[in-house]
Amino acid sequence: MTGESCGALVLSGGRGSRMGGVEKALLLLDGETILHRLERELAPFPEKLLSTNDPSLARGTSFLPVADRHRDRGPLEGIAAGLSAAKSPALLVLPCDMPGYTAALGEWLLAQGQADWPAWVCKAEDGLHPLCGVYRRAALPVLEQCLAEGMLQVRRALGLLDARILDTADSPFPPEVFTNINTPEDLEKAGSR
Repeated sequence: MTGESCGALVLSGGRGSRMGGVEKALLLLDGETILHRLERELAPFPEKLLSTNDPSLARGTSFLPVADRHRDRGPLEGIAAGLSAAKSPALLVLPCDMPGYTAALGEWLLAQGQADWPAWVCKAEDGLHPLCGVYRRAALPVLEQCLAEGMLQVRRALGLLDARILDTADSPFPPEVFTNINTPEDLEKAGSR
């Protein structure tokens, strides 16, 4: 799979409660928002979607905003809405608060996939990262079923999909690449790296 046959979806729209309600995609690192940093690293992907219920968040970027069809259903709803809206047959999915993502990680993720896998996600030293992976449109019926039944946990949906877990321990990517910015302390640490 290549960037041409896969789009990219950045999940935004969490409450950011541990960050005082701040939109995490707009947090600044080295004078640049995390969203713009992700946009730069996602340049190889011709289709870039932003899961958000605030379309103004995509203003001034190459992202097309995609709203949740049902509010307050979490990232599983964002992934399903993104797959429904995408022109691409698959989406590289990332959270908006993962500033360590690089284009090299995207290439590695795409190279790992097999034709019959509906989804594959990363596992790092600190655990599973279900919001850092690739989801094919073939996964959509299972995601829709989970949402219809009120099962909103992405990890549980991955189990139903028989998704593949990629252990990154032997990859060229250090654990810090997968760090999410959840607190002001996390932001401070990321800025000092």
